[in-house]
Amino acid sequence: FHYIFSTMKGSIPSDNDKILAVLFVEFDNNYGIKLSYQVPDNFIDETTFKILENYFVTKSKQLHGKLIVTQTFDFQTIGIPTEIPHSNAVQNGRKVSIFNIVLITKVGANTDPYEKILKKLISYFTIFEQEKRFLSSEGKNSRIQGIIKSIFHGINTHGYCSVNVIDELNVIKLSYVNKDHCVNPPQIKDSDVPIIISNLEECVAWDLTLRELYPFLDNQKPMRLLADLSLLDIMLVKKCIQSLIYYNLAFVVSPIRYSNTYYVTSAIQSIMQSTALQEECIDYVKMDDRYPCPSWEVIFNLYETFQSGIKLKQVFLYEKPFLRNINERRLVEFGLLKGILKRLHRYPIACGSADEDDFLPEVLEYIQHGVLDGQHSYDDICVKLGCKLDKVENDLDFCKNITIVQKLDV
Repeated sequence: FHYIFSTMKGSIPSDNDKILAVLFVEFDNNYGIKLSYQVPDNFIDETTFKILENYFVTKSKQLHGKLIVTQTFDFQTIGIPTEIPHSNAVQNGRKVSIFNIVLITKVGANTDPYEKILKKLISYFTIFEQEKRFLSSEGKNSRIQGIIKSIFHGINTHGYCSVNVIDELNVIKLSYVNKDHCVNPPQIKDSDVPIIISNLEECVAWDLTLRELYPFLDNQKPMRLLADLSLLDIMLVKKCIQSLIYYNLAFVVSPIRYSNTYYVTSAIQSIMQSTALQEECIDYVKMDDRYPCPSWEVIFNLYETFQSGIKLKQVFLYEKPFLRNINERRLVEFGLLKGILKRLHRYPIACGSADEDDFLPEVLEYIQHGVLDGQHSYDDICVKLGCKLDKVENDLDFCKNITIVQKLDV
């Protein structure tokens, strides 16, 4: 299953990685290798182009479709020589279009994000040629000029660009994604709750799974419930959320309940030394923009109260963060996102045999579902069996043949 998350807004290239120029180079029957368009104008003069032209449109077909990076003068060029068959009979004496869209950057700039942009752009061109005669019909010039201008300005300024090529239904969407800024997604449990931390409107328009899932993403529902409500397979839901995590658009937590116990970690010290993180925290946890923002000192003192390992309900009843314009749930979310807080989980283990005489009838059901093995937390059990936490606690907490192991999030 393929996700089109590369169409969403990307990260803005650093000054060292920005595009200096974009070239459209093609092979012309009359002129040979020809620099048809460039943005900005006159970035490369004729002499420089003649030196590099054979790297842009190669004589060897074995190099077509291969990334070619050259370093010369004060810049480097990144391009993929491409050959696309025309969609109909011979055009202009040729059955194919041979061209290259060349990106020019500073020497040493990261080429990985641009390789993906170029490969995706070529796939667009191929489809448009097959369906719309994009490269072999009149009007090609203005379309290609618009595309390379959008790439240059959009990627450098916003990290992405979107161009209506032929009509509103034929749109090129490209984004600059630096893997150094991405997060390796974790394994996701059925009981995990996705927390959305960015606007997903642009993504929703281009991903079918996310489109079905989006109305139910409220930062409170676990994976299993999201799959049931959206009528999607649970594995598709998990893959979709993992993609959002990879692009720093979401993260997952275990269900946040007032009965949960959290502990503050040493990561609180890193925020104490970072004004930017403190401001990010204040902006995330504030409850109402109409009232003054809470101070970092107040938020810090709230996090410090978790040192004693008391339940969330007790902390909030005593401290009353809502009176200081602090959203209680978002306070916990931010703490989990930044590693300031760790959740204490409980894992029940059935001791001895599964003899009916050793367990109450209600406990035997848990044994039959294989959830009393020390690998399933109370959250996992609730989701798997579709029952309330109160029932699980009443059934297991005081059973003499059940051992409860407690451990913090990894």
